[in-house]
Amino acid sequence: MQTVRIDQTDLDVSRLGFGTASLHHLPLVRGRRSLLEAALDAGITHFDTSPYYGYGLAEKDLGRFMRGRRSAVTVATKVGLYPPGPTPFGAAGVWARKALGRVVRSLAAPREDWTVAAAERSLHQSLKRLGTDYLDILFLHEPPRPESVAADDFLAWFEAQRAGGVIRAWGVSGESRSYSAWLNAGHRIVQVVQARDSLDGREADAVTAAGRPLQLTYGYLGAAMRADASVCARDVLRRALERNRTGAVIISTRRAERVADLAEAAA
Repeated sequence: MQTVRIDQTDLDVSRLGFGTASLHHLPLVRGRRSLLEAALDAGITHFDTSPYYGYGLAEKDLGRFMRGRRSAVTVATKVGLYPPGPTPFGAAGVWARKALGRVVRSLAAPREDWTVAAAERSLHQSLKRLGTDYLDILFLHEPPRPESVAADDFLAWFEAQRAGGVIRAWGVSGESRSYSAWLNAGHRIVQVVQARDSLDGREADAVTAAGRPLQLTYGYLGAAMRADASVCARDVLRRALERNRTGAVIISTRRAERVADLAEAAA
């Protein structure tokens, strides 16, 4: 698997990254572990997670997987969106809460808190779940609009975390239109941009329009399959990598054989 240096950082990541947002859909720990192993076996060494994914379960699974191989992978997690309550017991607990959330939305919806104090607490909890003393990237997770976030305060906090060796880089993840004002102003809060994108919608053009190369992008396969269920995933991925030549494309799947197939297509 080819690697690429992420612009504005010293991070070298695999051209494909693996997203863990749907990891909790696999009911057994060994199934989730096998999927992560399949990604690494396919040459994928960058893993993206969040305390909201599986209400903390994704970080715990990723932490178990990284034991003894931390230096072989890069990992990104996020702050700003948090689980609505304590981490449920296992995948079944996550499913139960999400099912109840269809009736009472507050039981499953993310809890938003765009304060540095909440981010500080979450960071330490994420480090514990991940079983590591540092992160490669820490993102603001889908901030709704720039005025919701004290960007200068967060920037100072990010810089302090980097100076202390707790993070290597920081940035923003989500719809690029929501933080385009930061991009256009050249605010250093967007050191790394992880942007949702699609081949038809080209949502990440907001990044390049601000004079920035694409760094991390995601969402291509889901968008293409929603438009046409018969689409060839390998072809979509090749076109996504062609579009994002300067960074990494994040993929997500629950099937180990699909990970290997997509990695082969990327190669």
